[in-house]
Amino acid sequence: MERLKIKTARGDFSVCFWKGPLDAPIFHWAHANGFNGRTYDRLLSKLTGNFNVYAWDMPGYGMTEKGTFYDEVNPVRGNSYDLEALISELNKKHKRKILLGGHSIGGSLSLMVSKYIKEKVSGLILADPVVINYHYQYLTKYLGPFGYDSSTLKLTKQALRKRDRWDSIQTVLTSYTNRGIFRTWKEGFLKDYLLGGTKSDKDGVYLSCRPEIEAASFKNTEIAATPKIIKGTSVPIILLVAEIGSTTASLTSFKRLYSLKKLEIIEGGTHFFPMEQPDKLISLIKGFKSYS
Repeated sequence: MERLKIKTARGDFSVCFWKGPLDAPIFHWAHANGFNGRTYDRLLSKLTGNFNVYAWDMPGYGMTEKGTFYDEVNPVRGNSYDLEALISELNKKHKRKILLGGHSIGGSLSLMVSKYIKEKVSGLILADPVVINYHYQYLTKYLGPFGYDSSTLKLTKQALRKRDRWDSIQTVLTSYTNRGIFRTWKEGFLKDYLLGGTKSDKDGVYLSCRPEIEAASFKNTEIAATPKIIKGTSVPIILLVAEIGSTTASLTSFKRLYSLKKLEIIEGGTHFFPMEQPDKLISLIKGFKSYS
């Protein structure tokens, strides 16, 4: 893996790159909220026989600075413009369409971008993209004052309470191993997440994605990641959905798309199935051409 700095109209992005054959297709992977491109190294590195692979760090995540374009009010929508700028640069550089993939909010952003610049996108591979049911908005608006918390608001509060500083990376690794969401991850993914998502100073190590950035994205999904992002999508899509705790609502809206080539429920998979069953995702990405 090589780390690149790619300059765009929306600022400079730190991007992980895995080199493939010279004339191979270009694949970009967008990470989930709170994570970073390097988190998926053990998955994406297995694609270099078929693709040249890129995986960005969103502004405020991993090794990409928050930047001057960060949208405090609507960060998810702002990140979609950031991703659009990056994909446009990759399209310009390679002079070919880009296959987009993404996990969780990364899938949602890729879906949004595919409509802005469909002429530059060859298809989508979405791993449990975040799509919120409309009723969450209404429940939050009208029942929030009485104590109702939607799942996204619960995640928002959890992110703000999250510990984000330790004395060493080994301490973090020990603290996270076999706990919480990391309990089901295949070996190595947690280490790669920390290598790509921590920085150090005189007081030790800290998460480069600040809790307030992660929390803002969770909160904003109720406005930005509604079924509206599905409608009108025209590029070929493979949609993979977790059997357990999926964040993908409105499957009916996906099924209405003529461009939906495959919908698969990942048996036994949680929202983190890319880290639990990477071989499944690797196989589907390699075989995308047969669906397009």
